[in-house]
Amino acid sequence: MQYVVQTGDTLYTIAQKFNTTVDVLTRLNNISDPNVIYVGQVLTIPEDGVPSPPPSVPTPPTVPSPPAASTCPELRIGSRGPAVRRLQELLQARGFEPGLLDGVFGIRTQTSVRSVQRQNNLPVTGIVDVATWRALGETCIDVTPPSQEYHCPVLRVGNTGPAVRFLQTLLRRRGIYRGEIDGIFGSRTQQAVREFQRRQGLMVTGVVNVATWEALGVKCISEPRPPVDSPVSTRVGRGIRHIFYTDKRVYSRGERIKMSLIKTNITDSEIDLRYRTSQIVEITAANSSGNIVWRYSTNQNFAQFTRIITIFPGGTQLINEYWDQRNDAGRQVLPGNYTLTITNLATNVSVSVQIQIR
Repeated sequence: MQYVVQTGDTLYTIAQKFNTTVDVLTRLNNISDPNVIYVGQVLTIPEDGVPSPPPSVPTPPTVPSPPAASTCPELRIGSRGPAVRRLQELLQARGFEPGLLDGVFGIRTQTSVRSVQRQNNLPVTGIVDVATWRALGETCIDVTPPSQEYHCPVLRVGNTGPAVRFLQTLLRRRGIYRGEIDGIFGSRTQQAVREFQRRQGLMVTGVVNVATWEALGVKCISEPRPPVDSPVSTRVGRGIRHIFYTDKRVYSRGERIKMSLIKTNITDSEIDLRYRTSQIVEITAANSSGNIVWRYSTNQNFAQFTRIITIFPGGTQLINEYWDQRNDAGRQVLPGNYTLTITNLATNVSVSVQIQIR
């Protein structure tokens, strides 16, 4: 059966409702991050899942509904304003004790946030991110696409370019940088970096290293190296180098096949990759006769929203997907040689490798 995600749903609450588990829902719906689902997303529920009767709990106090979806700002100790008050109202309505509804993010509010995160199997940070807002029932518009990865260059006074603009934007969102978003790493940017490092308990250098990027919420990676003797293929298109490979060349029947695509910006300018849905790639498996036996998107539902991923010069994004050797009908494929083809839906570049199943 299928279920449409509603406001306030999490995978944990949906699993409880249908007598199943988060792991089962994650595998069945090919969800890469169990903390991120979207209102309106269609989920497949295992056939033996039967809705549980709702528990007998007191009706929580009425919480004023937000006028529309919001960007769900990141909040932490020291934050102030209407967004904090809204957070406190949501916490109080769900039986927590955030203290006075005064719009000031203090220790009691942080303790309540940690409890929400713990109950919803989220990272217990005490910092309110998009996943925490959604666990509290808010409909959020992501400021940045989910699971976005960036190359994280070391930045210091004198650097210029799109990576500096991105840094300035992140610092401004936290209320630390108030200068122009001009892509010039000058004294004002350095001062903001030092203040951010001081608040985060980092070494105060004014130089943006990996630790500083990650404290800003950026997932840093370097261009990985394909395993030795694995099949590798490379193509360049729209300024992006696409490297496609699998974790092995020869597989036993039924063995899970890991497929990886590395996208690296080889130009001197930032590149925006636009996707019409949450699907980033399409993958097919063709047998030795050239017939496609499996397609990645078959029986999958993708969130309908425009997604833009920005890759800076020298930046890398890594995508990992898996094939369990079953065809589109769910049956184990026969031993033999297969051609795997991955297509980046933003650049329309396709890359293929060959594997063997025995």
